Amino acid sequence: MAGDLAFQIHLPELKKQTPDFLETIYSVGNGHLGVRDSNPLQGNSDLYLGSPGLFVNGFYDYYPLSYGEKYSNYPENDQVINRLFDPRYLRIQIGDSDSATSFFDSKILDKNLDMQTGKLTETFEVTTPLQERFHLILESFASLADKRLYGIQYTILPLNFTGPITITKSHPAVNQLSRTSVNDVRVKESEGLLHGWPLKDTVIPAMVITTSRSQQALTAAWKLDQVNEDVQVNQLSAEVPGYQLKVAPQKNTPIQFSFMYGLSAISTNLAAADQDLLTTVAESEFQPELEHSTKKWQFFWQHSDVEIDGDPDVQNSLRFNLFQLNQSAGRDGLTNIPAKGLTGNGYGGQYFWDTEIFMLPFFIYTQPQTARKLLQFRVQTMDLAVQQARDLGFAAGATFAWRTINGREASSYWPAGLAQFHINADIAYAVDHYVTVTGDQQFLRDGGFELILQTARFWLEYGNYTEIEGVNRFGINTVTGPDEYSALVNNNYYTNVMAQHNLASAVEYAQQLQNSDPDLLTKLAVTPAEIQSMTDAAKLMILPYDKCSEVKLQFQGFEQLSRLPLTEIDKGRFPLLLHSHPLTLYHYQVNKQADTIMADILYPAGNSLAQQIRDYEFYEPITTHDSSLSRTMFAILAARIGEETAAYDFFTQSVQTDLRDLQGNTANGVHAGNLGGSWMDVVYGFAGLVNNADQFTLNPNLPKQWQRLSFKLQIADSEYQFEIQPQQVTVRLLSGPGMQLVIWDTPVILSSTDTTKTVIQPEV
Repeated sequence: MAGDLAFQIHLPELKKQTPDFLETIYSVGNGHLGVRDSNPLQGNSDLYLGSPGLFVNGFYDYYPLSYGEKYSNYPENDQVINRLFDPRYLRIQIGDSDSATSFFDSKILDKNLDMQTGKLTETFEVTTPLQERFHLILESFASLADKRLYGIQYTILPLNFTGPITITKSHPAVNQLSRTSVNDVRVKESEGLLHGWPLKDTVIPAMVITTSRSQQALTAAWKLDQVNEDVQVNQLSAEVPGYQLKVAPQKNTPIQFSFMYGLSAISTNLAAADQDLLTTVAESEFQPELEHSTKKWQFFWQHSDVEIDGDPDVQNSLRFNLFQLNQSAGRDGLTNIPAKGLTGNGYGGQYFWDTEIFMLPFFIYTQPQTARKLLQFRVQTMDLAVQQARDLGFAAGATFAWRTINGREASSYWPAGLAQFHINADIAYAVDHYVTVTGDQQFLRDGGFELILQTARFWLEYGNYTEIEGVNRFGINTVTGPDEYSALVNNNYYTNVMAQHNLASAVEYAQQLQNSDPDLLTKLAVTPAEIQSMTDAAKLMILPYDKCSEVKLQFQGFEQLSRLPLTEIDKGRFPLLLHSHPLTLYHYQVNKQADTIMADILYPAGNSLAQQIRDYEFYEPITTHDSSLSRTMFAILAARIGEETAAYDFFTQSVQTDLRDLQGNTANGVHAGNLGGSWMDVVYGFAGLVNNADQFTLNPNLPKQWQRLSFKLQIADSEYQFEIQPQQVTVRLLSGPGMQLVIWDTPVILSSTDTTKTVIQPEV
């Protein structure tokens, strides 16, 4: 598979090539660590316009939040992922020219990311102030086989000189400061409060790195792996760990050397080094580790690739999105997926609802073990969610942080943060979705049910009954829905639908466990009265609806607001959140992103085609898509209602968001939620997958540009391959016992003795 152009991101194909943008696009990572693609010689220069650095998932520090008026139980601290030293950095001295003190002009000749192997290859043409010229070739990867490892190999080819070269590989400053200034509230930059403690009496250079406030630590080490025989190698001092290489190559004679880096798991022991990591790094070698990692990438593509015939640009973009999504996912049960992955400092490296609603579906259906680990992060922070509910004055239930790294709330602007209580139902929905698709009852018993239960209890606490048109109804007031251009509203439709199903899920699973594990219900103090209360609240939930226009209302009173004339606003004033006071936006019918229509997408049952069309036609004109999470949802609904041109337009914008920098801020990191959303567009939208709990249905409607769509899904204990062509679907059972699926209303039963079925689309 190596060398397949359909799995490569080649520099000439990118329309934008600014340094900070390229750093994001060509980042390599593995869920534990991520390395931005900096210029290896200029990254530490004051003249460099990029934003280099190494990020470790969950390795953060606290930063005190300041308020003009601080009220009770406001968050005390923000949490921001640390920007560690740049492992790509290299110091080169040729005669009197020193890249650390003078400017070496580095012209990029080529960059190529091979997504099948995870290897990034780059070539620079470098000219010193004294006009010595050489090619610098880099090959690097972040290991999927051992998440602690990162490897980089350098080749120097002198072009017009013969003579001594001195190469230094050290990182005396563990804080990699960024020199790019961004006036954007969505960017959170660390303040460089890390401390590095060099380790003595070690075989390889190493240090313990500690934070100032969060009291975290990790061990970092690096090893010179291979080098030409004629290179003189010395280790630097114990105070400044590193290597110095000296060589005198002939013109046009390359010298090659590589380094293996290791970053340990995060520890709370600030004094002890990770000895296992030191041993692993000391024994690692670049080429074998690259081969081990490549096998993991091949396994990933074997089960997770999506093949599209008919639109090469879309195919390439979608694979890039899946590649970056896989690089971003924490797999230790203690971390999650930052909103910008591990490719930048946007949103401070924090976790949002993006994971559960936009990213988890991909993992649930293609890599369920990774999905389980991501959900375990929520389970292991549930105690903090319970405490937050108590701090807010609620006697029962749990409410999760809107944005966080460690489980505590880090959002200082609560109207568009903590008030988005829908995150509780979003997480419960993800647990239910995971259990339904995988059948993992053990996860349900090991914390999944408790999470659903505690979030359901919160809705009973936060909601209340009120009489509407003579009927007693259950409402949820003073919340903010997904659309952050409205805040603190009553009965947001999306929030109420999600809460309704959160309550219903708690009831359903409690009834199941009453037969299979009654002791768990006793342990969690579940009573018949509580189950009845949840049943009643779900049944009587207020779902605002405008009877005149026959559309779902985003919230009570939404129909009374005036529309903001979006077509009359200068394009330079978008996104509106950077140019308008929140109260201005709250005053109008204007949406930052998809909100109400998400209820149609996640819970299509009971919504007629006519209803979905009306909802789409009402909300699409008032939505700015200022959030990267928006177009992906409109693409799905447009595909389902037959708006083929609009669906494909929304999808192509969604799938190319980062490669074409359509949001204008890819330099701060990829849009991780959108990465998963573009997969949802294909599978939920054009392939028409709907999980109705009791059965899985497929109603494909391929874009006219496509001749073929192929992908794999894991459902329960079985894996299926779907090959969709216009008016035809072939499904194959690849492993497992099989089950019944429904394709275009045709039941299809696959088993170990009947593994392939083809269904022809019925004539309308």
